[in-house]
Amino acid sequence: MKKKIVLIIAFLGIVKVFSQVRIAYVNYSEIIKIMPEYIHVQDSVKKAQAALQNEMNILEEEYKKKYNSFVNESNNLVESVKMRRMQEIKDISDRAELFHDQSQKQLQQTYERLLTPIQKKVQEAIRKVGDEHNFIYILEETGLLYVNPSAINATPLVKQKLKLKK
Repeated sequence: MKKKIVLIIAFLGIVKVFSQVRIAYVNYSEIIKIMPEYIHVQDSVKKAQAALQNEMNILEEEYKKKYNSFVNESNNLVESVKMRRMQEIKDISDRAELFHDQSQKQLQQTYERLLTPIQKKVQEAIRKVGDEHNFIYILEETGLLYVNPSAINATPLVKQKLKLKK
């Protein structure tokens, strides 16, 4: 009998502890996307992408010009000249492919470099909201398989902490 009473008291203590655990969730990407700094990141990446695309267009034009010239004149060229021009066309193609790969890598690095301070700012705001509201955990909404309607959505609190209007 005493063991049952002790077990019941222990169980009630555990239930009480778990009932005090405060867990919230945020929609991280929603917060990031409405930050003015993020709009600046998008603009910067678009400008870099446009500049790289212009350069790619120049390479494509050079390739088309050389290729069309080769096709039009190939019947009248000696074999050694044909080989040299074919190599020139291949070199342009290789340069264009290398440039494309490097451009994509550069754009990704630029995006990550510009986004990192924004991510740190949001993480800090989430940490502050967690401390202020005594949350034990703040989870990312997109990773949750189920959210009870009574769950605490900390997204508005984080937006408020970052002074975001939307």
